[in-house]
Amino acid sequence: MKILSVSTATNHLSIALNEGQQVIVEKNERDERNHSEHLDPLIDEILKENKLTLKDIDRFAVAIGPGSYTGLRIGITTVKMFASILDKEVVGISTLQALAKGVAGDALVIAGLDARNDNYFAGGYKSGDIPENVIPDGHYNIDALIKAIQEYAAENEVKKIVFVGSGLEKQDEKIKALNIPYEYGDDDQNVIRAGLIGKLAVLATPIDPDKLLPRYLRRTQAEVDWHKKTGKPFEPDSHYVEEV
Repeated sequence: MKILSVSTATNHLSIALNEGQQVIVEKNERDERNHSEHLDPLIDEILKENKLTLKDIDRFAVAIGPGSYTGLRIGITTVKMFASILDKEVVGISTLQALAKGVAGDALVIAGLDARNDNYFAGGYKSGDIPENVIPDGHYNIDALIKAIQEYAAENEVKKIVFVGSGLEKQDEKIKALNIPYEYGDDDQNVIRAGLIGKLAVLATPIDPDKLLPRYLRRTQAEVDWHKKTGKPFEPDSHYVEEV
């Protein structure tokens, strides 16, 4: 099964072509913010290098969040369009699960993205071929995240914690106070890689492209302002979790 995977969730752009669990090619642009300009040319480049067209792709996969509001919309909109026009399968993969997928060995993986002011988009995963979400993906203040880790560790054997993503090393004193062996991910583990999204996509359940939505895990300011102005309830299918 040929899978084309995309992540535009952060300032790191990643696109990959998989044949099932095998990554055929992965292209990455680090510290770039022009995803809308670079995404389509990179996809075209991958297809041409492998003598393929979009019609040859069996399944499309995309990081659905958390991440940059604008970035997520670029990737999801592109993949939805491909799947709809070509009548192909599409799956959405958690950004945090994709980060956790990059960690091998027996560990609790805390995948997090810096949301500023000691807040993080984060979740906890048991490492494995398909990382199991054991601390729910959410928008956490660091103290709430540490408490969630403590509660999980109190009920489960945790031999080691691996922190991957961005900004968590700033919390080293609080992490050290957990009294559990830990380490931080390396440069490759700390970015979202489309090849890993493709591997997770193999066993993921395809959905209707129209139902493929971003998981921001925090309400946008526009939605908060609209709610205050109108008093109307938030949409139930928006996949927002909370405002912090």
